[in-house]
Amino acid sequence: MKFISFVFAALVYSLNLFAAPVITDNHIKIDQFGYRPADRKIAVISNPVTGYNSSSHYSPGNNFQVRRWSDDAVVYSGTISAWNGGATHSQSGDKVWWFDFSTLTAEGTYYIFDITNNAGSYQFDINENVYFNPMKQALRTFYYQRCGIAKSTPYAQTGWTDAACHKGSLQDLDCRLYNNTNPSTSKDLSGGWHDAGDYNKYVNFTFETMIDLMLAFKFNTSVRGDNYNIPESGNGIPDILDEVKYELDWLLKMQNANGSVLSITGVMNYTSASPPSSDNSQRFYGPATTSASYTASALFALGAIQFNSIGQTTYASTLQTAAVNAWNWAVSNPNITFYNSGIVGAGEQEVSTYEKLVRKMALATISVWSNRKHYLQNFF
Repeated sequence: MKFISFVFAALVYSLNLFAAPVITDNHIKIDQFGYRPADRKIAVISNPVTGYNSSSHYSPGNNFQVRRWSDDAVVYSGTISAWNGGATHSQSGDKVWWFDFSTLTAEGTYYIFDITNNAGSYQFDINENVYFNPMKQALRTFYYQRCGIAKSTPYAQTGWTDAACHKGSLQDLDCRLYNNTNPSTSKDLSGGWHDAGDYNKYVNFTFETMIDLMLAFKFNTSVRGDNYNIPESGNGIPDILDEVKYELDWLLKMQNANGSVLSITGVMNYTSASPPSSDNSQRFYGPATTSASYTASALFALGAIQFNSIGQTTYASTLQTAAVNAWNWAVSNPNITFYNSGIVGAGEQEVSTYEKLVRKMALATISVWSNRKHYLQNFF
């Protein structure tokens, strides 16, 4: 009997370690990343009224709780408030309520509980570092976007491994000019990242992304880890810069000897295959343009600053030289364009006059940061 009592107590204890709502209902929506202790904390409760999911009716009770995931202890109680006086949101077709539990600041793992319906949300965390893992996984997305390398374990998760792509005949190692496929135009344009929804690679489209990554490194020390589980992890260089370097190395290949920068690497007609290694389409490159050269110049210049700051002076010098050469060519050739739509790639990569100015402004800012006045002399 004592043994049975012991087993029963042990089972109860183990169940409490993994307590959870009896019913998990996705009408109760939380921030799946979690909440920092001092942040405002809102759960959203929805009732579909019109639209594809209008049959999924949900009538929330007025009283809600926050419960600790491990033992179901109630740590906060409150009432919900209707959005816009109970009106139906025109776009979503939902009626919505807010449950504000901002005063709960204790770190832990919790869920929201609707007392009336005996239903709860998925679990969420409250702690200072809730955004670290999402940020880490977001950066790892660029590893999966890499062109020309195998995605292997332990870096790629099960189901996402793949052989090296676009290394076949007449692909990125032997890429030809779009309007002259003579072998004399062959270039090695391997590497870099695929675009978001296709396997093309656009110089201009990488501008905002690369600027954001390098500014994140410059201004936020918390992103400078060397343990993001990419092939370069542990090499003494922050992984965010390792990933940036993968794209910069491709941009260096896109630069001609005269300093100009090619605009695009991609296919002549929109084709796709999955996974990337199964794509056997011939690949081409577009001509050098003013906008691509300004884009690359800005990225080379900012890259030079960042890599110099971590002692990678040789690479920084290479980037600085490339930046100056690209800038000089763009200044001397201010109106060279290539509208690729219907020719190479999927999206139109040529930019407007305003966007060219943005790139020039970026260079001017970089010249101030780096105390190099070369760009400013030609800008004003």
